[in-house]
Amino acid sequence: KLEFGKIEERKDLLPKTVYDYIKNHGYEDQIKVAEIDLAFADGESLSREYGVPYGKRANMNAKVRNPLDAKKVSFADLNRVCEECQMEYGSITPIGLPEHYLILVDEEVMKQDEVIVGGGLVNSKLLVPSKLFREMKNCLLIEGLAKE
Repeated sequence: KLEFGKIEERKDLLPKTVYDYIKNHGYEDQIKVAEIDLAFADGESLSREYGVPYGKRANMNAKVRNPLDAKKVSFADLNRVCEECQMEYGSITPIGLPEHYLILVDEEVMKQDEVIVGGGLVNSKLLVPSKLFREMKNCLLIEGLAKE
């Protein structure tokens, strides 16, 4: 079972960008962090090893906005994302992404009280109240985005 705790007690599990975002937005009492075994970092293994219901995990898609045309978006280059966000591949989280990144979230996520997302480092996960996605300026909720 994942044991989530206060971010203040486990700063070592968060990249500076994620920690700073949480602190600057006053989310330190709402978002919790847990350490995971690297062998179980992927979605299916996480669910199986830690008993996390599959629907409680949320995979987010981040896209970079094209400043010249708001209607066009493209997936960000992975190396660029990791470098800009100071996050590790395999654990990029919507929490702490730059505001010029558009975060696409399926409305189904909002049916959960809280979801588990990457922590920014491969050995961490965040427990995030779903309502926070509505507060994020760069988050777009879309009905039917995820497919079974």
